[in-house]
Amino acid sequence: MANPAVEIVVETRRCHQVVSILSRESVLAVDCEGIALGVEGPMTLLQICTYSGDVYLFDVQENKKLFSEGHLKIVLESDEILKVIHACSYDSAALYHQFGVTLQNVFDTQVADTVLEEHKGRLLVSSLDLQALCQKYSSCKKVSAYKDQIKIQYSKKEGCFWAKRPLTDEMKSVAVGDVRALIPEVFETQKRLIENNVLQEKFHKRVSRTVKFYIDDEVRKQRFQRKIDIVNEIIDSIDKRWDADNTFSDISNDSDEFEALKEIEYTEAGKKSAFINRLKTESIMSDLNELDDNITRGERNYEIKWITFSSLTKLCDHPNATVSRLAKDVKYKLKDIKSEEIGEKYGIEAELRHLTKCEKDVLRSLNIKDTDDQRFSKNVERLYWLLTKHDIDNNCEKLIKKGDEFTMATWYYERIISYVERGAHVPILFKQSAVAFKKQLDKTFGQDVVPPSPLL
Repeated sequence: MANPAVEIVVETRRCHQVVSILSRESVLAVDCEGIALGVEGPMTLLQICTYSGDVYLFDVQENKKLFSEGHLKIVLESDEILKVIHACSYDSAALYHQFGVTLQNVFDTQVADTVLEEHKGRLLVSSLDLQALCQKYSSCKKVSAYKDQIKIQYSKKEGCFWAKRPLTDEMKSVAVGDVRALIPEVFETQKRLIENNVLQEKFHKRVSRTVKFYIDDEVRKQRFQRKIDIVNEIIDSIDKRWDADNTFSDISNDSDEFEALKEIEYTEAGKKSAFINRLKTESIMSDLNELDDNITRGERNYEIKWITFSSLTKLCDHPNATVSRLAKDVKYKLKDIKSEEIGEKYGIEAELRHLTKCEKDVLRSLNIKDTDDQRFSKNVERLYWLLTKHDIDNNCEKLIKKGDEFTMATWYYERIISYVERGAHVPILFKQSAVAFKKQLDKTFGQDVVPPSPLL
C-alpha cells in the first residue's frame, strides 16, 4: 500500500482538479494556519486531509483565488461533506471575513469533548489542545514532533512565521500532522460516544454556535452570558455547601469549582461573601506567583492560562495591597519581556492585524513620548504609533456617531492634548489624526472641555 501523499497546491487549475477529488469524499479533516489567525489575522495556509491520509496544503497566501476560481469554497460550504476541525471558531472567522466562506457541516472535536464531559456532569470544561485531545481519544501519534518547537517559533520569535515561503519541512510536518491527527480515530471515537449517549442534537447546536462565534455578535453575547450564569451557579454552591475553613489549595484543579473561581471577576467575588472573596484572592495570588516564578526562571513558555496582560492591569487596582503590589511588579516585568519580543518577532513588513491582542495591550501601555524614545526599538516605536493612530481614528468615528453621549477617560484626553502639542516630535500622519480628533471633541463638547468619563 502506497504511503499517503502530501501536495502543496498553488495553481488555480490544479486546485480545481484536487477539489474534484475531494468532492468524492464524505469526511475530510480541515485546519488553517496564519498570523494571529482570526477575523483580521491573515490566513496563509489551508490544510485538507482525506480519510486515507492524503493531505493537500492550499497556499492561499500566494493565490487567494483558490477559494473562488479554484472551487475550495464549494467543498467547505458543502452539506454533503463532513469537515472535521479542532476548535473551529478562529478558522471559521478567517474564512468568513477574509474569503466570504461560511463553513457548513462541521464536526468540531473540541465541542465534541465539551459535550461529552458535560454529559458526565461537568459544568465548565477546559479546552484541550490537539495533543491532549489525541491522547484522550486516540492511540495513534500523528501530531508532528515539531509542533511545540514551531509554536515557540511563531509565538515568541517570528510573528509572520506562517507567511514564510517556501514552506520548510518542519512547517509541512506540523501542517500535515494537525489534520492527519483528527481522522479517522479521534473522529470515529467521538462520533460513537456522541451517538451512544444520544447527544447529537446538543452537539450540532453547539457546533453551529461555535462556527458563528466570531461572525454573529448575538451568538457571542449568549455564550458569554451562559458562562457567567454557570460560574455564578457554581460559586453560590461553594458558598452554601463548603466549610469556611477551606482554602483554594484544597480544590482539585480538575473541578468545576476550580474553573469557576478562576473565571469569576474579583469584583464580583467580593460581592458574594467574605469566604468567596478570600478564595478568589488566594486563586489570584497563586496565579501571580506562578507567572512571576516562570518569568524569573527565564522560561520561554512563561504564560499561564488565567493571567493576561489586560487582567494584570485590572489587578493593579485590587483592594488587597499584597495582590496589587505583586500585580504591578509582574506587569512591569511582563511589559519589558513582551516589548522585547515584539521587537524581535516582527519586521518592517508587520501590520497591526499581525499582532495578538496581548501584544496590542502591551503597546498601548508603553506611552512612548516621541519618535526618538531611546527606551524601545525602532520597530516597537513604529507599531506603537500605528496602533495609537488606529485607536484615535476609531475613537473619532465613535465620537461622530455618538455625539455628546461619547465618553472617554480623562487620562486619554490629556494624552491626546499632549500629542497635539508635541509639534514635529510625533509622526505627521499620527499628529493629523490627533488634531482632527481634538477638533471633533471641541465641536461636540466645547473648546477644551473634557468629555465625561465612562461609568465604572
